[in-house]
Amino acid sequence: MKPRLSLKQSISLTYILLAVIVAGAFSLVSYISVEVIEEQVIDARLSKMADRLIELQPGGRMPDAPPDIRFMIDDRIPAELRQLPAGSHEVGLGNRHVHVLLRDHGSSRYAVVQEVDELEHTELVILLSLAIGFAVSLLLAAVLGVVCAKRIIAPVAALAEAVGRNAGPTELPSLSAQDEIGILARAFAKRTDELQQFLQRERLFTGDVSHELRTPLTIMLGAAEVLTAQLADRPAQLATAERIRRVAAEAAQGVSALLLLARVPESLDAPRIVLNSIIKSEIERCRPLLHGKPVECRLDWSEEVSVHVRPELAGIVIGNLLRNACRHTEQGQVLVQLAAGRLVIEDTGSGIPQKVRERLFERFVHGDDLPAHEGTGLGLSIVKRVVDHVGWDVRLEIPQAGGTRFVLTFPIVRDS
Repeated sequence: MKPRLSLKQSISLTYILLAVIVAGAFSLVSYISVEVIEEQVIDARLSKMADRLIELQPGGRMPDAPPDIRFMIDDRIPAELRQLPAGSHEVGLGNRHVHVLLRDHGSSRYAVVQEVDELEHTELVILLSLAIGFAVSLLLAAVLGVVCAKRIIAPVAALAEAVGRNAGPTELPSLSAQDEIGILARAFAKRTDELQQFLQRERLFTGDVSHELRTPLTIMLGAAEVLTAQLADRPAQLATAERIRRVAAEAAQGVSALLLLARVPESLDAPRIVLNSIIKSEIERCRPLLHGKPVECRLDWSEEVSVHVRPELAGIVIGNLLRNACRHTEQGQVLVQLAAGRLVIEDTGSGIPQKVRERLFERFVHGDDLPAHEGTGLGLSIVKRVVDHVGWDVRLEIPQAGGTRFVLTFPIVRDS
């Protein structure tokens, strides 16, 4: 697809095209006028000279003539001119360019010859002047187009810059202008104000709900831990208690992450943590999901990898991806590969249907043919929100052998 011109380029090009049309039309009219005037003036002059010659010649007299005009009669007319029909002609005579008027009167032929070399030179000067004027017009049009485009685009560029840096509705430029830029600025201000109010309401709601849930979840988690300890000699009830404890822990972790997400990224501190320990902790929490399955959870790393991030947020991302891999893998392995700036979580499970891959990180999107699973989980949409919040990146890859591969990339932390 051919790229469209920018507004500034379009305005400049419009000025240039207008100059081409106007200057071209003016030059063409001027050239035609010069040609017409030249023909009419020369023909009229030569016609008067011929009348005077025919009038005076019977008396043996010749009219006075300017230096560039010659009179010829009968045999004195060169052969190359005698063979021309009566009338006005522009021909070459020797090494000179002449304009000749031939007229027959009685039995004689009369010729009035005017050298037009000087006229041709004058015409060339005029044409050169028209060409220079045309070129200067284009140059001036280009300069004027660029200057006007900058002045016209400047308010739009200032408005775009203000919107890009999330300026407040009252900080947008051109709000008081009465032209189209002012209308656009006021529309942006209104929309920006609505979006900021919406984001503020969402942030407050998320923070309030998360805050209210922390206390009951903490109580549930403590009670589940006590119940697990009391049912150590009852394996059947112990599994249920452990399941309650695990789900409560996941919910508590999710609430903590939501509280952090309710804050703007710039206000979050990002301590340096070792990602290896977070991964080990999340794998241990996912072990019960692999119970009774012929699935191996394998770690592959050769060094400790440090990142600047809140551990709660890193745990939410890694834990959610690991739980998905463990829940949807019935046999084979779950492979976790960690390197500087990159974490890969790959499984040999059922994979993700083609129809939902492009929308996988959207809210409420899931594969219809994926098996149901227990646990709350935050979902991949929350994973996407977290990685965007902390400046990481996540993408889905499909291994050739089947299954699913999620690749997390993050800034590398160098040892000082």
